[in-house]
Amino acid sequence: MQSTSNQPTLTFIELLKRTFAIYRENFWTIIGLVAFVTIPISLLNIIISPQPLAALTTPTLSDTPDMSGLVLSLLSLVETILITAPLTYLVSEYLFGHKLSIGEAFSGVSHRFTKIGCGVLLVGFVIGLLAVVISFLVVAFPPALVFSGILLHIIIATSALMFPVLTLENIGPSAAISRSWSLGKRRFWAACGIGLIAVLISLLLSSILGSIVTLAITAAAPNMNLNVQFLIISIISDVVSIFVTPISPIAFTLIYYNIRATTENLNELLNTNVTPAQRPINFASPVSRFQFDRHDWRNIAILSVIGLIVGVVGNTLIQQLIQQLTPGLR
Repeated sequence: MQSTSNQPTLTFIELLKRTFAIYRENFWTIIGLVAFVTIPISLLNIIISPQPLAALTTPTLSDTPDMSGLVLSLLSLVETILITAPLTYLVSEYLFGHKLSIGEAFSGVSHRFTKIGCGVLLVGFVIGLLAVVISFLVVAFPPALVFSGILLHIIIATSALMFPVLTLENIGPSAAISRSWSLGKRRFWAACGIGLIAVLISLLLSSILGSIVTLAITAAAPNMNLNVQFLIISIISDVVSIFVTPISPIAFTLIYYNIRATTENLNELLNTNVTPAQRPINFASPVSRFQFDRHDWRNIAILSVIGLIVGVVGNTLIQQLIQQLTPGLR
């Protein structure tokens, strides 16, 4: 494995540099892989829900439940798995000195798609259940908003390294929850930072491209149909997502290997001569337990304070907006 012997913990700046270096050195393969999945699924989304603005502006009553929302959610899940798992494997192999093609990236994880999908669904179910419980607590007792810190901590710590664990280790979906949690919480704030940077880049690109397209539409076709405008905006969003989506999987795979190299002696296992071309999947995953330590409670306290501040500020802004709009509605 490249540059991992006696590897120190990567600083956040080092992590960013290596992330974008890997992105740059595998640019066309990575972009091609993401586009290969994103484009057909985006077309399916348009076919399933061709007139979203018309549905919003002219709601219709129906006795039959609308299944399009469920189908779109399933497509989103499939898209996430088909992009993130091969990207994780591609980055992993690159760290071992092998540059893969798009086909090799898919074939390397094709036998694990079912297990990865089950793991993602299980993690989503557990997190969703916790979210429902905390929501009920907040409704019944508003100060319980402080528990939002616990929920955020669990979501970020567990989901950040979920795909590296499910893709690169020989582990089942249920064990992957505690395993992902155990690894992810060790670089909690790095995971938060990577997610925040990806969101900011996406918003920046979307805003720039959106403004350019809006100005072009206003100048060239001011009376353009709203649904056509929505379609153009959706295409812009998909284009931006093709370029931004790879950032997190690359960074989280780097974090995964860095954590295991510095705390679990992974390099020593990989450098033994038991079998050629050894990978983490060749070894049993260390036993992990879902438990909290003092670092977790510190992070939860910070998140809870942030949640309370955001909640108070948001509630104040909403109340002011309602007060401003109320006279005009009378």
